Amino acid sequence: MTEAEKLFNDVVARCFDRWRLILSFRITSTLGMEAAKKDIELQKIKFVSDMLQSSDYDKILMNKELFFKMNPPDKIVQDMTDQTIRETEMAMNAASIVFAHSVLDGAALDYCRVTGLVAPRDWESVVENRKLSLAEMRSADYEEALRQKLDEFFAQLERESLLKKAEYLFTRCQPPEKWSPMNNYAYDKERLERLDRFRHEVIHGESLGKPIANASDEVEYLMKTALFFMGLVNLKYKLMIDPAYVILDAMPKFNTPS
Repeated sequence: MTEAEKLFNDVVARCFDRWRLILSFRITSTLGMEAAKKDIELQKIKFVSDMLQSSDYDKILMNKELFFKMNPPDKIVQDMTDQTIRETEMAMNAASIVFAHSVLDGAALDYCRVTGLVAPRDWESVVENRKLSLAEMRSADYEEALRQKLDEFFAQLERESLLKKAEYLFTRCQPPEKWSPMNNYAYDKERLERLDRFRHEVIHGESLGKPIANASDEVEYLMKTALFFMGLVNLKYKLMIDPAYVILDAMPKFNTPS
């Protein structure tokens, strides 16, 4: 297996592994929320009951009797329970999209690296104006110098946006219009930009506390986009998945009791 083939298969194996973790997280969280609903409700009942019965709240709450007359305790408990479940679901969805986006971002970068290993001259236009030190010019031939400058470029590209990585990958692979390696998927740059903004706002802004419509579909879209990028590399450079490597060698190994 060449260096490019190994990296190609490593990326595929890593994506499958991370997707399994994300889906397990979502399934377990969804089931856990439903199972925890009764306990959450009991906690809210205790909280509201304490407000009703404890004289300590009389010192800090204005018109307590009027408040509970206008807002029945049962309704308060139900509203607070529903809010807790809603907020947990929003946090799970936001985390899932951030995780899936990170997997896709890493895959896009490494698929660019794969193409650089297979055909470094396809990247000449990107690095041709980069300067060489005297030591580099003295000791390296052209192929070595190109490889070194590509390594430097990919280290810089790692800090760029997912959309920028995708743009470089498309330029190298140039698929036919509306091409897709799988059914029920079409590459949508605007959708990817929207999810990229959402991820940024979750981490740096206020989106963690905001709902996102069709979160499961968005997570699936990010996962399928990684497969789409894999297909681009296969289309142009004919690299293929070795199932013995991806499915068997890349599986986690666990120590078993003797």
